[in-house]
Amino acid sequence: MKFLFCCFTILLTSLQVSAAPRTVFLQMFEWPWNDIAQECETYLGPAGFSAVQVSPPHENIIWQNNPWWERYQVASYKIESRSGNEKEFASMVRRCKAAGVDIYVDAVINHMTGIPSGTGIAGSKFDHYNYPGLFSYQDFHHCGRNGNDDIVNFDDRYELQFCELVDLADLATESDYVRGKIAEYLNHLLDLGVAGFRIDAAKHIPASDLQAIFSRLKKNPYIYSEIIYSPTGPIQFNEYTPFGDVMAYAYGETIANGIRSRNMDTLRHAADGFPASDKSVVFLTNHDLERGNSVLSYNGSERNLYKLAQVFLLSWPYGYPHLYTGYTFNDREAGPPLDQNLHTKSVFNSQGECRAPWTCEHREREVAAMVHFRNQTDRSFIVYNWWSNGRDVLAFSRGNQGFVAINFGNQNYTADFSSALPDGTYCNVLVENYNIRSRSCTEGYQVTNGRVRISLPPQTAVVLLEKTDVRIGKNK
Repeated sequence: MKFLFCCFTILLTSLQVSAAPRTVFLQMFEWPWNDIAQECETYLGPAGFSAVQVSPPHENIIWQNNPWWERYQVASYKIESRSGNEKEFASMVRRCKAAGVDIYVDAVINHMTGIPSGTGIAGSKFDHYNYPGLFSYQDFHHCGRNGNDDIVNFDDRYELQFCELVDLADLATESDYVRGKIAEYLNHLLDLGVAGFRIDAAKHIPASDLQAIFSRLKKNPYIYSEIIYSPTGPIQFNEYTPFGDVMAYAYGETIANGIRSRNMDTLRHAADGFPASDKSVVFLTNHDLERGNSVLSYNGSERNLYKLAQVFLLSWPYGYPHLYTGYTFNDREAGPPLDQNLHTKSVFNSQGECRAPWTCEHREREVAAMVHFRNQTDRSFIVYNWWSNGRDVLAFSRGNQGFVAINFGNQNYTADFSSALPDGTYCNVLVENYNIRSRSCTEGYQVTNGRVRISLPPQTAVVLLEKTDVRIGKNK
């Protein structure tokens, strides 16, 4: 990946001049704290990312073969995990903030562990309903259903919020004491400089309980709740929007379905049924979804379609985009590579390049270009001139600032597209020779009377940004 890293460095030198708002955040799944800090300074800050979502920083259980889901079982609220200790965590937060990048924590506050007993990664001993100095039996729900207190009927509100999700000891969040302990943990993270929280398994916590917990916080962090929504289920998005945003969980699945079925109207209406744009976090994949088959994947035969879907995600004016980077795996339960002390191995080699199994897909040149496009078109959060061929090609304008054309198909497509762009010559921000600082390129697209002729090879896109004084080598 050495050549790619070199190209990224050249690109980022020009990115540093951008003063546009930051409108895209990145989930860096299982990355070590020190590596996140380095990436904030060398790439994410200059590229214009708003924030990083980090993996849960609490002390977690240790399980055989160290699966990824270890991080979602809470042994204590100590800030120590395989990603690093509290000192390293605090340093990461400071360094990222200095680079213009906030830190959002994946906050696991619905439950503790799902095993009978054990010792956490920081040495804390626990039983299923006993966490010394923190929680004991009376601090958990014991719903009395299904013989083992587990959720069986996911259409039953009581079971969803008062029984156990796959044996995970369910905290009694209606308890004043429990609320206080959770608030202490979140306030400690705020003291360390954290700017926001993803609330894991939020639909399993009554919204009124979450509001009561958040009322005890010292600051007003950005909050977004994980709501795996079913239109026929008992839990509704609008229960959680009074105190934050919600994750539009099926949005990425809808986009994948539209692309796979060659139905562009599905993409146009992908937001139907979800909350308002200013209340929705949108994404193509995350650590849960990438372990299934319902979404497009960066790894495998659909990589090109995934990258085009990302162009759509970042250009379509809906929601707060959440990008993802993690690691490759063959076993869906596999955790990240660990050293002999159970600490996550560095993402980087001695030259600062990403190494396997880390994917670092956020470093793709097109991603930086589309984050730039999203930031620059933030003041034109509207679509004009929607068009599709009904199958696999779509186009639209972002107000009068940008224009997007995407060919998801396997055939060349050439057309004269109607745009809302003022007449002039424009660069495609996705091409390798596009320079963000000077907005110059060697091949341009001429807009005349609002129309622009574009040729799209199979599975490619053209993204035009507002006209500036561009230098063109030749015109298309």
